[in-house]
Amino acid sequence: MQTNVIEEVVRYEEYDFAGISASIGIYGIHKFPAMLHFKLVESLIDEFSSPEEIVYDPFCGSGVTLNVAIRKGRDAIGTDINPLALLIAEVRSLSDVNIESCLKELLQNWNNLAPDIPKVRNLNYWFKDYVIEELGKIRDFLLKLPQSKEKKFLAVAFSQTVRDVSLTRKGEFKRYRMKISEIEKFSPSVLTTFVNLSRDYYQRLISWSKPKGKLSLYLHDTRHPLPFDEKIDIVITSPPYGDSKTTVAYGEFSSFSLEWLQGIITLPSYSIDRKSLGGDRRRTFCEIPSFPSLEKTIGDISQKDSKRAEEVLSFYKDLFVSIRNITSKLSDRATVCFIVGNRRVKKCTVLMDKIVKEMFEYFGLSHYETRVRRILNKRMPLNNSPSNKKGDRDETMKNEFIVIMKT
Repeated sequence: MQTNVIEEVVRYEEYDFAGISASIGIYGIHKFPAMLHFKLVESLIDEFSSPEEIVYDPFCGSGVTLNVAIRKGRDAIGTDINPLALLIAEVRSLSDVNIESCLKELLQNWNNLAPDIPKVRNLNYWFKDYVIEELGKIRDFLLKLPQSKEKKFLAVAFSQTVRDVSLTRKGEFKRYRMKISEIEKFSPSVLTTFVNLSRDYYQRLISWSKPKGKLSLYLHDTRHPLPFDEKIDIVITSPPYGDSKTTVAYGEFSSFSLEWLQGIITLPSYSIDRKSLGGDRRRTFCEIPSFPSLEKTIGDISQKDSKRAEEVLSFYKDLFVSIRNITSKLSDRATVCFIVGNRRVKKCTVLMDKIVKEMFEYFGLSHYETRVRRILNKRMPLNNSPSNKKGDRDETMKNEFIVIMKT
């Protein structure tokens, strides 16, 4: 049900999903930052697609859009630059996986496993000695498993175990070390953590509906031509809201896991955060057309900090290239749903919903509607300190905008 119109967007209170966690069921398999709410994706797929159509998420992350789609009988395609995200997305899509025999073998052979310790930055700063040894024993076990659904499943449980038994502050996605007083009291059982997570994830998987559609995943940078031939009927995605230094640092979040997963899964050689949109201004050579909302945003920020304005512009140049590649794969009846947030930079609002709308219009799409939902249970403070000066506060994002475009 639509309600009042505010500044050319329609407020959809039913999209708030108050009281419904975004991480229930399979979406609680491995923590991941900035996940889409699966109920929002369900609503958009029900409204804008039919079972024979293909769903695409160009910034698929841990695969919320994809897993909703394949359980609603659609084929789904996902691309992302983060191999951990793709692994989680795939594991959430599994069915008929049998982990109990693997866990039984692990427990029976625990005393005979030789710790395999990979190269991990500042290893002893982030992990206690006995934790390193026990993680190494689980890693030794996983390295010896043949390639299978079960190995991927257990790799995801191992990834979360690494985070849970590390000396990082809990409830954080970035790397912040615990206080010394907390470290002294922190004595996790690595094996118990791994086994419990594995069984919890398995219960989440078997209690959720089974996939009906086909899933295709690609480790890919959307600034390059897309790696598939299919024409897309609906895009549902939440792209990054800005460069990883000042928004969600997916690479920093994933780094623990990827260091310990070396050899268990195939990893790229690049830095995820450097590879992200706007992550490396030295590689942003694209000149883009003039967009009124982008010009206003850059102009406002430039008056306060020209360097920050250049960084924001670099991000939108990369986003423009990605949108160009996405539109090249759309069918003649396609719907695009970009879920974005209008962040603040130097106390200036970045008009991302309008910028995205104008970029898609440049490539011939028509604006159907922009809907706004309240972000509840946010993993961010209601205020932050943009200058790191005492008493200097600014609001963070409270709303998400669903920008809906049509070919």
